[in-house]
Amino acid sequence: MAQVNWDEVLIRCSCIGKIMADGKGSVLTDKQADTLNELQNKESRTPKQEEMLQSLIIKRDAPPSLGDTATSYLKEVYIWEKYGKEPIGGAERSKYTMKGKLVEEESIMMLSRIDSQAYSKNDTRFKNMYLTGEPDIIHQTKIIDIKSSYDFATLLSNIGKPLNSLYEYQVTGYMALTGASEAEVCYCLVNMPQEMINSDKKRIFYALNATTEESPEYLRQIAKLENNTSFDEIPIQERIVRFPVQRDEELIARIYKRVEACREWLKEFDKYHSAKY
Repeated sequence: MAQVNWDEVLIRCSCIGKIMADGKGSVLTDKQADTLNELQNKESRTPKQEEMLQSLIIKRDAPPSLGDTATSYLKEVYIWEKYGKEPIGGAERSKYTMKGKLVEEESIMMLSRIDSQAYSKNDTRFKNMYLTGEPDIIHQTKIIDIKSSYDFATLLSNIGKPLNSLYEYQVTGYMALTGASEAEVCYCLVNMPQEMINSDKKRIFYALNATTEESPEYLRQIAKLENNTSFDEIPIQERIVRFPVQRDEELIARIYKRVEACREWLKEFDKYHSAKY
């Protein structure tokens, strides 16, 4: 069992969004904010109103607590740092994550064609005093992060709404690590890997209780599967959705401050857990 210096624990850029979520009760509700504003604008206040005003000011100015998402992630960090163990299954084994890993190079090639640039996968892991991460592409002073969409509906679901905050935090972390001045999150749609299609074919065969692979219903389902997982007939320009992200020094400072809060939480959790055995 490792002796861990919790003051040196680094947060992965892909998980910054998890630690930045505030806990319940750490910020004023809309009603409390209205009450605070009303009390501050009063020319005179009763002792009870003054007491309420001060309590609301304290709550407003208090550092945000860590949310449930953050503490759940930090328990995984604790298990890994102290025991070298990871959770089994979960999102890391989902079909969406699996496709992303398998087609990453193909997505980079498609983006290279569109931009007329010879992008290549970065294989260097960076770290500083707070963060660690491995950006997908480093091009001059720009970070490009690839998100390979599962299907066409998944790709188009990103249009008409802001960038997922988890990914904004992620590329902000990459910019902090590399000194890049700008970043871009690129959702790319490429064909489903054949091994995943083959796996789905087996699942369909057994689900239909088909007697042979020539069963009419089986063939209909396979034709539908192949149509919905192949996108070569669609122009590549229509298979990419892009979100630019500018470097934000204030946000980077807030991330670093939250990492420090996470380290304090890990210290306290270690004391509590150690006292139980």
